[in-house]
Amino acid sequence: MGAVEPGARRGGPLSEAADAGPYTLANGLTALRFVLAPVFLVLFVRGDHLRALAAFAAAAATDVLDGLVARALRQRSRLGAVLDPVADKFLGACALVALAATGDLPRWLPALVIARDAAQLAGALLLRALHHAVPLAPTRIGKYATTALAVTVVLALAADFGAYPREAAAPWVAAMGLLTALCVSLSFGQYTLFFVRALRTRPLPG
Repeated sequence: MGAVEPGARRGGPLSEAADAGPYTLANGLTALRFVLAPVFLVLFVRGDHLRALAAFAAAAATDVLDGLVARALRQRSRLGAVLDPVADKFLGACALVALAATGDLPRWLPALVIARDAAQLAGALLLRALHHAVPLAPTRIGKYATTALAVTVVLALAADFGAYPREAAAPWVAAMGLLTALCVSLSFGQYTLFFVRALRTRPLPG
């Protein structure tokens, strides 16, 4: 998820004519992710892990649907390109922190993901402050990291409400957690290279 990874499903660069504006169904689906993330947290804290899993799955579904709607209805927008990755990161952080707090996932995993996201945001703000272009192109490894994170959360939650024995789930959760960490680390390095290259470019006029 450049310094800030946009939703890959939202398409490429936008011209002024292509911007559908903020009030679209696609952006509404993205905004729903911001609503479902705290709903997930409340359900999880209350111990209702089955409904928490349902809330997380619904939120993850909006991540797919907003892009499909944006393409099908030509609702790509500048706001959507920014909100989509932020919503992804917010949902992922909520899930990882909740699962780490209960010992279902190691605490270093959310720390790694949040550190990467914070570094991306700081890099984007610095580039804007110095009048450099902020690289927004999505990366394949960033998409892999998002997918691996979602699978890790679903496996951990499913084990919590007894979908299968916890001891049987543990190796799979651990393996997916390590895969997520690898993808996040690689994307962190990739975004760092993008940031350095952007700093070396000529500042934008004005």
